[in-house]
Amino acid sequence: MRNPPSIIILPHIIVGFVVFGLMILAAFSGLAYGWWRLRARLFKEPLSLWRRALATMGLLAVSVQALLFILYWTRIGPSDVRLGQWSRWVDLAFFVAAPCVLAEKGAPRWWLLSSSILLFAVCFFISLSP
Repeated sequence: MRNPPSIIILPHIIVGFVVFGLMILAAFSGLAYGWWRLRARLFKEPLSLWRRALATMGLLAVSVQALLFILYWTRIGPSDVRLGQWSRWVDLAFFVAAPCVLAEKGAPRWWLLSSSILLFAVCFFISLSP
């Protein structure tokens, strides 16, 4: 009897999956840190009104980026029309998030900015894939 053929996974494919997973993990960790710091900032740290409003808007825009990333895997699939609409929303969310996040103070600023850039880069490469 013959043995069934085994699946051969090449090392560069494994490295790609690991890098992709680490990018997504870092992006969602930065977003979680931003939401955690929002709670602390609202009650403890005094910020000017304009800075608080822009930072909150930036946090929400990064959250929209994460939601759009999740929606790609659940709703869009192989449809080219939906993919084009989705990529326009990703671009808009990034161009709102990047300047607004810079209004934040301290470490959350850099975590959210890196999350926004990572999510944008991943979504950009996804939109190039078809």
